[in-house]
Amino acid sequence: MHSTGCLLVLLHSFLGYSHILQGPQSAAVLLHSDALFNCTLSKPWVIMTWLLKGRTVLTVLSATGPVVTDPRFTSRNNTEGNAFTTELIISNVSLQDSGVVMCDLQNNGTKEANLSVQVNGSLQITNHSLTVLQDHSTAIVCQASNWYPEPKITWMLNKTWADPQNYTTDSTLSIDFYDTTSTLRLAPSSDVTIVCVASIPALPEPQTATVNLRVTAEHTKPSNDKTVLIAVTVTVSAVALIVLIIVGIVFCCKKRTSAKSSYQEEMRKVSQSRSPNGQNSKTPQIQGKNNLGFSAENISGNLEIHGSHGMGSTTAALEQVPDVIHTNNERHYPVNPKKIKQATVV
Repeated sequence: MHSTGCLLVLLHSFLGYSHILQGPQSAAVLLHSDALFNCTLSKPWVIMTWLLKGRTVLTVLSATGPVVTDPRFTSRNNTEGNAFTTELIISNVSLQDSGVVMCDLQNNGTKEANLSVQVNGSLQITNHSLTVLQDHSTAIVCQASNWYPEPKITWMLNKTWADPQNYTTDSTLSIDFYDTTSTLRLAPSSDVTIVCVASIPALPEPQTATVNLRVTAEHTKPSNDKTVLIAVTVTVSAVALIVLIIVGIVFCCKKRTSAKSSYQEEMRKVSQSRSPNGQNSKTPQIQGKNNLGFSAENISGNLEIHGSHGMGSTTAALEQVPDVIHTNNERHYPVNPKKIKQATVV
């Protein structure tokens, strides 16, 4: 059996037998960049081909070199000792180029690798306010948009990796790209530098977004709150001033109306007090006694007065005698009294 193996080796060497010493390695590259794949063969070899997703994209002949049919696919060749290395160059890769890359040494084996075309999108921290109260919990949101594949999001606090339990990450696939949102929750006691880190295999260095979070004491209000407080105070004060002015105007109008009404009432009372027939006159009400010698006039205007001694009677015409008015034990007679005719009975 040993002699048979040696015979096969000698036969392969005589017939120019070759094999693949090292096949291509899988690669992840960014969109619109170049992808490179190497395949090393042992001498002597005659013909080899490169295939992408099962389609031949480049043929390399030992005698004449590469046969280019698509300018996006070219090669560089290198010979070192008893080995020959051919390098496939795929220029300006697109997402459709992702797939299996194959090095095929005709009749002597194949080697495969995988090409992954990736996209790094935008990355930003969306918080508008970067000032928080000391030891108060706050949420910092990092948004990664239009990435492929889904990016890995991590956080750093003052150059130290944050605990994964302190943040959550959600992703959605829209057509060909991922949108990823990561939310970090913390309650800082002092100022802190926060870094959101997004990475995919094609990126030589992760993409980052950085913010500085300012922490204020409990009694200190953020500047935005002060502005809002001042605006609210000015507004409330202005409204209160307007209300006070309106109330003052109404009060003055009512006071003037009340004063005018009181003045008119006083004048009416004075007028009534001066009037002889006024009911509210301030002159003390005078009370008098009836004149027992007074008799109402008859139709002819004569009064009959009868004597009490039976000596005859005399009829005389008398005018009405007004009542005698007594006030405070004094007698008063009205002004301009009427003349009185007296009748004497004998």
